[in-house]
Amino acid sequence: MTTMPYLNNLTAFRGIAAILVALLHFHFFLGPVMPYGRANVIDNLYLMVDLFFILSGFIMCYVYEDSFIIGIKKKKYKNFMVARLARIYPLHIFTLLAEVGIFLFLIVVGKLEFLPLPSQNMYNLNAIPTNLVFMHTMGFHDFVSWNSPSWSLGAEWWAYVLFPFLFVVFKKLNFKNWFIGMGIALVGWLCIEFILATMEPFMHFPSDPNKRSLDVIWHFGTIRGIIGFIAGMSIWQIFRESRFKKLFGNGWVFSVLTVLALLSMHLKWYNTITVIIFAFMILSSAYGSKNIDRFFAVKILKKLGDWSFSIYLWHMVLINIILVSFVYQKEEPVKAFLLRPFQHESPVMIILMLVVFLGITSFVGWLSFKYIETPTRKWIRRKFAK
Repeated sequence: MTTMPYLNNLTAFRGIAAILVALLHFHFFLGPVMPYGRANVIDNLYLMVDLFFILSGFIMCYVYEDSFIIGIKKKKYKNFMVARLARIYPLHIFTLLAEVGIFLFLIVVGKLEFLPLPSQNMYNLNAIPTNLVFMHTMGFHDFVSWNSPSWSLGAEWWAYVLFPFLFVVFKKLNFKNWFIGMGIALVGWLCIEFILATMEPFMHFPSDPNKRSLDVIWHFGTIRGIIGFIAGMSIWQIFRESRFKKLFGNGWVFSVLTVLALLSMHLKWYNTITVIIFAFMILSSAYGSKNIDRFFAVKILKKLGDWSFSIYLWHMVLINIILVSFVYQKEEPVKAFLLRPFQHESPVMIILMLVVFLGITSFVGWLSFKYIETPTRKWIRRKFAK
């Protein structure tokens, strides 16, 4: 397989997205500074996961084009799947075990029932088998379970399984016909937003016929992931056409797309519009330009990109530790759906807590990347990829 030039811009982009997901989940704790339901941009940061799916589809095409350009060979497919498993499974297991540790602590101290009901549902023993085989986004449960962000790994895994076959289909359709794949993704996103989202129950609540979003997880998360993958593959097809570089490899275009993405979230445009903008932001950053490259070359952004997967999987474990430490001090069950343990703090103190949390999360991400992700990935690939 030919080694492709490393796309530094996309690595940094991934790091920013991971931090924004951590902000999304931690802002539930931030009370009056960032009220849940009234901070539209932050409330819509769940769409960063769709950005991850699109980015993954793009990167898989970029890295594995030579492997599947002439079809699917058994050995290459096996090595591809081993590489993908080595990338996501070890850290998934480590963070799942961390959540099991939190669960056991709550059992020992007799405080499991003190958690709000949705959080109690999260620690469901019946969901461990589906978590272990990446099937916790296929309708077996009406709730997120254990390390909740790992739902997207289930979606990603099945997109990996299908990727080589999708790649062959794209090739037969002619790589230049990128609009076919993008059209499929568009129809898929619209179906999720206007049909499937209305059918998915939420925790212990029934489905909401008025729900309009791409935020489907436990029933249709796998479909969501595959559609994002297809969009990313389509964007890669555009990327291969150098004639588009002049248009999209432009700092002004990237800036306009960024502003449009923020506006679409703030003004609550349809999620489908937002993720389409994300797709072209990825294209623009992949092409790069003097100004785009300078922005993404900031050292901390590159580091966050390297640590992004660990940040993404560990941040909720850290949040759950905060939640449990808060509940541990209570003498009666907490009934609030979304806890606000810091709601009586001053705005300055709340912002400081956010900065500290993101700093600790990044530090844990670095430790995890260095001592868990990298060694286990190398070992699995060395042991099983031949």
